[in-house]
Amino acid sequence: MTALLMNKILIVDDELSIRESFSLILEGKYKLFLAASGEAALKITVDQKIDLVYLDIRMPGLNGLETLKRIKEIDPSVEVIMVTAVNDVQKASEAVKLGAKDYIVKPFDVDVILKMAETVLRRKSLVREGKEAQKTTPQLIGQSEKIIEITKIIEKIASKDLRVLILGEPGTEKEIVAELIHTGSPRAASPFRVYDLSAQLSPSEIRTNLFGMGKGSTTIELEKISGLFEEARGGTVFLNHIEYLPPDLTAFQSVEARLIAGSNLAEFPEKSRESFDFFSEVLINLPPLRERTSDLPLLIKYYLDKFSEKYGKEGMEISPEAEELFSNYAWPGNTEELESLLERLVITAPDAKINTADLPFDLLLKSPGAPGSDYLSAFEKDYIQKVFDSTGRDQEKTSALLGIGPALLESKI
Repeated sequence: MTALLMNKILIVDDELSIRESFSLILEGKYKLFLAASGEAALKITVDQKIDLVYLDIRMPGLNGLETLKRIKEIDPSVEVIMVTAVNDVQKASEAVKLGAKDYIVKPFDVDVILKMAETVLRRKSLVREGKEAQKTTPQLIGQSEKIIEITKIIEKIASKDLRVLILGEPGTEKEIVAELIHTGSPRAASPFRVYDLSAQLSPSEIRTNLFGMGKGSTTIELEKISGLFEEARGGTVFLNHIEYLPPDLTAFQSVEARLIAGSNLAEFPEKSRESFDFFSEVLINLPPLRERTSDLPLLIKYYLDKFSEKYGKEGMEISPEAEELFSNYAWPGNTEELESLLERLVITAPDAKINTADLPFDLLLKSPGAPGSDYLSAFEKDYIQKVFDSTGRDQEKTSALLGIGPALLESKI
């Protein structure tokens, strides 16, 4: 097994002798990373795709419990085993409640360390394989004119190695469209990877995650860190929220993968203009669900069938009255919101038919013409007017207090 295919284990302990002991036990079987503090452990967790962490519970600075919480925030799939002294067993039990897989007590046994690592990583591998097996071919559901047009564009460009920019409101099917382009292309047998950019990621973190990192200068970073583009070599990478791409990131010409980008923005700020121009050799605009309500019956049936099978509740259907309310609702979260709601309704509905009584209260109130919707609209308008008056009818202050844009505020007062 090569180093790149080995499971990655991180050893976190402020005592050099403990780190060396773990290295002697595990070296050759796993790719090891060593950290002498919680802070160093978090950096490695960000830079690497760690599978398992042996984490000392008592350390100066960031202690074991806090480091555990932060590791789980960075990557919930990382398995963590706490390393503790006899008098800290109670804290180790607390750590298990916080997401640790197990704990071991010093002085530890070599066979216990090896067996524990093997068991945890085998179980994790089986879970991962199960999820991969459950993956289905993506589908763009609908027969509306706009969806048919997008389907034709996908078929036309899939075999051409063009960069694509997919624009659409939050919750529209950007990732599905990207994967359909990939599966219809000559790259289909190679990896399809998704990377969500965000304002919380620094330019250096984004650069490392995408392009990797060369050999480090410390014993902790002796190996080259593979970036997403290297992992997806020959395949396709979908970069979502491309407006957060650092403007100075210009090494894309050397990438050996097809690039597809996505954004929720209809208009790009000037600083992101270069990214827009680079990725938009082909531009696809996805319509919001409220502009393709003729697709709702097909989408509802698709999701009901999907979740009926998943939860063993065959024959689930929706009443005409409930479906009409669905048609009148604006769906600000688009198809993702519809999918999430129908999954919840399949789980909670008392029988095989979803009725209006099963629908969430906020959907009932926000559907035009639904009982109570006029009251909600009047309440909202009255509340906004009172805030507006309290600021001395200052639109800028009112917008800031309510967290809404000036244009929307103007339509409400």
